[in-house]
Amino acid sequence: MTELKTSLMNTDSWIRLGFVLLFLVFLAVARGLLFLIVLVQSGMILATGTTNKKIRDFSGDLSLWVLDTLRFVTFTSEHKAFPFSDWSKCSEDSSDSAIGEQQDFVDDPVFTSVEPVDASDDVPSFTADQGPSDRVKDND
Repeated sequence: MTELKTSLMNTDSWIRLGFVLLFLVFLAVARGLLFLIVLVQSGMILATGTTNKKIRDFSGDLSLWVLDTLRFVTFTSEHKAFPFSDWSKCSEDSSDSAIGEQQDFVDDPVFTSVEPVDASDDVPSFTADQGPSDRVKDND
């Protein structure tokens, strides 16, 4: 019983809980922002065939911020993300070594757009008129 009382009286735990709740609100805002970024970048791809580099860079930084924030709210890390540390610190403090620069194929010169398939191409179709068939027909 004394352990529970000591735990409940620990001000550091209550302060941490306050930060966790604040960061959960920030994560909700970031989720909406990421949704808008996805819509804008998808529209850019459809309209121009490329993405906006500034938005892509920002979304990369934002995703690292989300990672750091999730690590804090799940008690995996003691590092508080922006606004309680530098924005650029997000990428420096991400200890997950698996996250790094990933190749983006959108601006890669080797990447080519796929042309629409012409109807005259040799593509099998279930609706094409195939002429007489040797199949047995049902007379019912």
